[in-house]
Amino acid sequence: MVRTGSHGYIQYGWESTFGSVSSTFNKPFGLQQSVGTITLNNSRKDIRKLNQVEREAFAYGQQTGSVSVDFILSNPWLLKALYGDSTKTGSSAPFTYTYATPPKTVTSFSTEVGFAGETENIARKMLGCVLTGFTINTAVDDLVNCSADITFGSEGDATTSLDSTPAADDINFPYTFAHGTLKWTPAGGSLTTVAEVQNLSLSFSQNANLLYAVGSHKATASYRQGFDINGTFQSSWKDNNKLQQLIDQIDTPPASEIGSGSTTVLELTFTNGGSGAAEKSIKVNLYGVTIDSHSVDGIVPVEPVFETINFEARGATVVCVNPTATAL
Repeated sequence: MVRTGSHGYIQYGWESTFGSVSSTFNKPFGLQQSVGTITLNNSRKDIRKLNQVEREAFAYGQQTGSVSVDFILSNPWLLKALYGDSTKTGSSAPFTYTYATPPKTVTSFSTEVGFAGETENIARKMLGCVLTGFTINTAVDDLVNCSADITFGSEGDATTSLDSTPAADDINFPYTFAHGTLKWTPAGGSLTTVAEVQNLSLSFSQNANLLYAVGSHKATASYRQGFDINGTFQSSWKDNNKLQQLIDQIDTPPASEIGSGSTTVLELTFTNGGSGAAEKSIKVNLYGVTIDSHSVDGIVPVEPVFETINFEARGATVVCVNPTATAL
């Protein structure tokens, strides 16, 4: 019998110290999870000797691995891997969780992948996981899709013991394009809804690296070399605001692009459409936004005309409304 993805699962849990297996694998990445290629490499070293063509032996260097996960956005908890712990407000559902300035350290987690093989179960635990990249994207008539790129510093022993009740998300809370809103602040103006958005993408990169030291093949810590945010969106070409900002910025950069100001220039919101205790939303407030490029996507008879904006942001604050009483 051929085994398919329906015989497998993936889940993760926060680590108390880098590289130590999580005590609680209780978090799904989202809905409709799909695991990409899992790679583990021991950095083989070839040993050769004089008067011989064949290799004499092998030795091994640092152990490193990578995995990618695609899923439908349904919860905000993976943001801790980018921002650290959130700040919670509210005494009853729904609660508000705010992820503000990212810390200089990286929050690590363990990831477990289980698969009920035809002849033997397979359970893998990847340790010292750091989120190197996280992307959110959607388009007309689509769900809100995410991809997570993960690097890990070691792997625990493979076992045959599977989790009988792997973490699963609430199917009632997927986000779709229909409950999304994008707002832009033109130079000298205020937040205004962007008209007729066709598609959008937002990417976070925390430039996370693993640190190795003499005495172990496995990573001993992680660190980040920066925190970058960029994105793109396509919408109806209604005015010249964004084009003019691009034209002007080369001589006079907007004040919002400089210094430590945190005035929201671009606001992206997804909501489940619920109200009261059932409300669930994720709002990304981007500040220090600069336009990288502007393009008009063709002008042809009887077809709508759209503009595409590529942008970078100095930073973002993410505000999440969720009925869950404790951040996972």
